[in-house]
Parts: sequence; structure tokens; C-alpha cells
Amino acid sequence: MTPNAPAFTDIAGVTFQLITACNLSCEYCFQDACNVTASPQSGTGPIVDPRQTAAHAIKFLQLSRQKLGVVFSGGEPLLVPVQWYQTFFQAMDDYLQASGKTVEYSIQTNISILKPAVVDLFKKYKVHFSVHYDGLLDDPKLLSGKRRDNIVTLRQNDIPVTALVVGTPASLRALPETIAFFKAQGIRFYRLNFVSSEGRGHQVPEIPPGLRAEMEFESAFQASQADFATRETIILNKFHLYHNNVLSGRPFVPAPRPQRCLAGIASAYVDVQGLVYPCSFFTHVTGPVARAGELPACLETGADAIARCTLPNAYYDAACRECDAAPICGEYCALAPVDDTRSFCAAQRELRGLMDRNRDLAELIAKRFIAHKLANPADRPAACGTRK
Repeated sequence: MTPNAPAFTDIAGVTFQLITACNLSCEYCFQDACNVTASPQSGTGPIVDPRQTAAHAIKFLQLSRQKLGVVFSGGEPLLVPVQWYQTFFQAMDDYLQASGKTVEYSIQTNISILKPAVVDLFKKYKVHFSVHYDGLLDDPKLLSGKRRDNIVTLRQNDIPVTALVVGTPASLRALPETIAFFKAQGIRFYRLNFVSSEGRGHQVPEIPPGLRAEMEFESAFQASQADFATRETIILNKFHLYHNNVLSGRPFVPAPRPQRCLAGIASAYVDVQGLVYPCSFFTHVTGPVARAGELPACLETGADAIARCTLPNAYYDAACRECDAAPICGEYCALAPVDDTRSFCAAQRELRGLMDRNRDLAELIAKRFIAHKLANPADRPAACGTRK
């Protein structure tokens, strides 16, 4: 988006924060930037008006030339009463029937709450579940057993599920079991999420780089053994890069570069106050680009906020240039705080070392994944919350 260009004409996905409260409020949650809080004892706190959310979604539909995906987020959006969703869907149905347009719905949830009425309603509207599940862990505050049971319930009802696994030490140690569970439930894609694993004020201990590297290698190995029925594609792409840039010795550009991020262009985030941001991870860095209630008008700083998502970052440009992991990384998020890179970057160097020491196995995994991609070009996640 530029100051003189039409805004949001290429928006393909909008995430709406419905509520700031969360019943778990995990210390590692990235949503601290979006004012997520533990649920007050007296209730769930303020919830946005479903008619207003529908009106905002309709406005994006009217502006965009793309098919739109609407994502419910929070806080924990399943704290929101089922009546909220009934009102929202009815308002959307009225517009969609009149306009002939279609919408795909998703929800980002810790899946510790799942009421039968929600299952029935969301199945009717083909809502995709992007669940945060870190494995069957001992911490009683995480409600791991309940979350596991609710994932099983979703799959028994043929509701599509993808998963986000936070890379804390405990969840990494449980990752092999978690992958086996995903495979048993027919969950096609999961994402090992590093960004959220440092959490609010870095209250989670730093992740041992060797542990993360071992589990990334294990993840790729398990995927190759299961014919990629369940996989973490970002990790496997590192093996693809290793094949091209190390094993095959093809020339590649070693200079680090920002990710080709389409935040604010193809995707947007609307918080509980109705402010529109490029993405939900770094609202405090970019600032808002628009007020949803005033679309298509944008704030004067909108174009600058979106541009920040792809501007070079001096720290990465210096640190990545001589890094041993450069052949398997290649890109960075320009907005990621520098302090959040320590254990991740070290883990990628460890992973490169594991690949070198297990060259034959790394090559086998890479070749099998390359062959799978060539034979099945459509078998890939469209985004973290893919609906496949």
C-alpha cells in the first residue's frame, strides 16, 4: 500500500481479535503485544460486538479483489459465547447471499474449551481450527489432556485442524509423541513456532539450541518416514535448501534479506478497538495502518507501517552474512526483536552441523521431500492457518 494507491485491494485474510481475555494466558504467548490478559474472575471481560465485526469483515470483502479468509482470534476466542458467533454468521450470511461472494472461516484457539453447540455451528460453517497444542505436558495449568481430547473430538467430527506447537523446552522434548498424535488424527500440517516461545518479558527460559536442532531434524525424519502425511513444511524447506546450497553446490546469494512479507497487503489484523495492523505479532512496532470503521480511509502512517515489514534490519544484515546457517535460512523477519534471535540462530547453526554430520540421511530426507513437492505441487499449506 502506498499513500496514493487503493488500500486493501489484495487482502486475502483478516484476523479479528474478539476478546483480550484468555483462560490459560501462557507466559510464552506472543499476544502480550495485543493486550491479552488472564480471564477476570467475574467473567471474560469485554467482547467486541458481533455485528460490528461482521461490518468490518464486509468492508474488507468490498475492498478486496481476492477471496477472503476471516480468522477469529483473541485472547481465547472460544471464551466468546456461541450466541456471538450465531449473530456474526447471520449478519455475514445476509451480505454473502446478496453479494454472491464467499468467505472461508478459521479460528486460532488453545482448544481447552469446546462446547457441543460450537462444534455443531462451526461444522456447519466449515470453520478451520488452528489449534495451539504443545504436547501432553505435566504442567496442570496448560490443560494438556483436555486440549488433546478436544482435538480428537474435532477430528471425529471431520473438522479440519492444523496445529501450532510452541518451541519451549518441554514441548520440544515431547515433540516426537506430539507428531505421532497429529499423524494418528490425520492432521496434515503443524508449525513449530519460535516467535512465541520467548513470551512475555522473556519469562520462559532460553531454549537449548541443541534441543531445538535435534527436534527439527527429528521432525523432518518423521515426515519423510510417513510420506509427508504430517509435516512441518518450514523445517523441511531447510533440508531442501541444504540440498541445493550445500550438497549440490549450486551458487546462491549469501546476503541476508528480509522475508517477502505481505503483511498489511495480503493480510491484516484488527484488534478489539477496531484498529487495523499489518500483523498481530508486532503491533507495537508497526503501529496501526487504519481504523476498520473508517475504511477505506487509512492513517497517514499506514504505508510507512507496512513498509517496515520488509525494511532491512541492520542486526541481521551483519549477523547473518558470516553465519554457518545461512545456506539453510536465507531470510529473516525484519520486525523480530534482536534479543529474540539468540537461541533460534544458535539452533540453526546446530541444525546445519547435524546435517553435515548426518549427510547421507539429510540428503535422503531432502531428496524425498523434493520428489514429493514435484509430484504433489498442491500439497502445501497456504499459510500458518491453512484450511487443507
